[in-house]
Amino acid sequence: MKAAILALLMSVTSATAPSPQQAASIDGRYCGRLWSNGMLVEAITVLKLAGDGRLTGSYTFIDGDTRTPGTLTEDPPGKGLARTLDWQDMYGSGKLSITLQPDFSSFTGTWQDQTGGPNELWDGVRC
Repeated sequence: MKAAILALLMSVTSATAPSPQQAASIDGRYCGRLWSNGMLVEAITVLKLAGDGRLTGSYTFIDGDTRTPGTLTEDPPGKGLARTLDWQDMYGSGKLSITLQPDFSSFTGTWQDQTGGPNELWDGVRC
């Protein structure tokens, strides 16, 4: 009985945990927060590395009783763990500067609007 329960737990754990290959890739979904309208709100950021080396993606964040979507693009393609992306949503556009952990398990960053200010928090952990 104990062996069956242990086997079941191990299969559930391995089914939900990212594989080593997934964990070693930028591509993925990151759950975190961003600063919006005077408060930290829940955000989901999806990142994908395109064939030409550009980082692209999308995001949604809690906006009152709804979720606001947006897009992310990198131009020109970056290199390494520090990247700068352009964000755009219904409120405007600007720059998002992120630094990824070497295993791509999370990122920390700040965003600015098109005027260059302010620098506000945006982060995420792979989920």
